[in-house]
Amino acid sequence: MSEKIIEIRSLRKSFDKLEVLHDVHFDVSAGEVICLIGASGSGKSTLLRCVNLLEVPDSGQILYHGSDITKGEIDVNRHRARVGMVFQSFNLFDNMTVLRNCTVGQTMVLKKSAAEAGERAMHFLEKVGMADFADAPSSRLSGGQKQRVAIARALCMDPEVLLFDEPTSALDPEMVGDVLEVMRDLAREGMTMIVVTHEMGFAREVASRVVFMDQGVIVEEGPPAQFFKNPQHARTREFLSRYIER
Repeated sequence: MSEKIIEIRSLRKSFDKLEVLHDVHFDVSAGEVICLIGASGSGKSTLLRCVNLLEVPDSGQILYHGSDITKGEIDVNRHRARVGMVFQSFNLFDNMTVLRNCTVGQTMVLKKSAAEAGERAMHFLEKVGMADFADAPSSRLSGGQKQRVAIARALCMDPEVLLFDEPTSALDPEMVGDVLEVMRDLAREGMTMIVVTHEMGFAREVASRVVFMDQGVIVEEGPPAQFFKNPQHARTREFLSRYIER
């Protein structure tokens, strides 16, 4: 069995009177690619944001290598470097060049020298096909280009886990393929990933486990072949019938 990197136990999160996560139990092992699927408002993105400490759970535990990150003293920026996140809306600094977007976190959080940060940034920009744009203002990039830079920026921080929050939903259809191909490459290289997505083809092809959430709970999970061909719960079958023809 692969080592468990993240263990979530009895996680609950509410916003005012709306309970968004209800008693969620969830594990992530090294090298897994987990695709979280479900309707909007089912709690998928909130779960990711709790793992990255962008949201603080109301109760429960989030264990990272056995230590509860919701308790005691923790360097949040260091944690977010190890458990990186790629957002739907890219979250690049539009007043910076592509290269600077990829070096600022390295110099400020990881305390790397400018030269070392620049070398590492160029390596990952090359990896995602964006090295030629290193000196371009990030504000001038297309959506697909911005998302590839956002992935490179996350990789520059040497993450152990990458979280993707609907990384293609803000993109024009012709740009989706480029971003998904970068993610496929990461999966092939063994990157541990949790991906909130509506891209069912990607989930079928790349996921080691598909997790279906509905109304703040995990309803069903399993390997893609089992999950898509023989879903066990009526709620899962109803959801899948809206997106794909099995």
